[in-house]
Amino acid sequence: MTLHVGGPVPNVRRIDADPVWLALQLAQAEWRSASTGGSNCAEVALLPREITAVRDSVNPDLPPLVVSDAGFGQFTDAVTTNLLNRPLHLDADPVTAIGKNSLSTEWLTAQLDFSPWRFGGTESLGVAFLPRGVTALCSPRTEDGRFLIFAQSEIADFFTGIRAGLFRR
Repeated sequence: MTLHVGGPVPNVRRIDADPVWLALQLAQAEWRSASTGGSNCAEVALLPREITAVRDSVNPDLPPLVVSDAGFGQFTDAVTTNLLNRPLHLDADPVTAIGKNSLSTEWLTAQLDFSPWRFGGTESLGVAFLPRGVTALCSPRTEDGRFLIFAQSEIADFFTGIRAGLFRR
């Protein structure tokens, strides 16, 4: 397995789902988490048609990231083989799961401009490690500009859940 570092991954397969159907599936989804500290976590829903969605439980009204099962598999493979380990020097003065919402848009934009996205494969979710213990996740098509942010405690629980196989079909 190789890790792609940089901008959008070329040749990404688009999720071919009717937006109304997808919205209904997301509304009815069973969201799973690996949280050990309450409800602050990344949540995963395994949808029909080999689609996986990831959302932030602290901000459940934000649109989730939607990826193919194959892409989620590439992401989980990169996590379980330790290709997506957080650099320790970025953990100073970490924000909390609730405190991340107080980070300014300007700060996030500036950090994302200097942080490379890492992808476990051509359809994988992307990961960017930011200062203050913040981790950003994006869909393989970063040109849509959507991303979710997680505090170190949230992403640590999420990665532990991935390694334990909690989000397998």
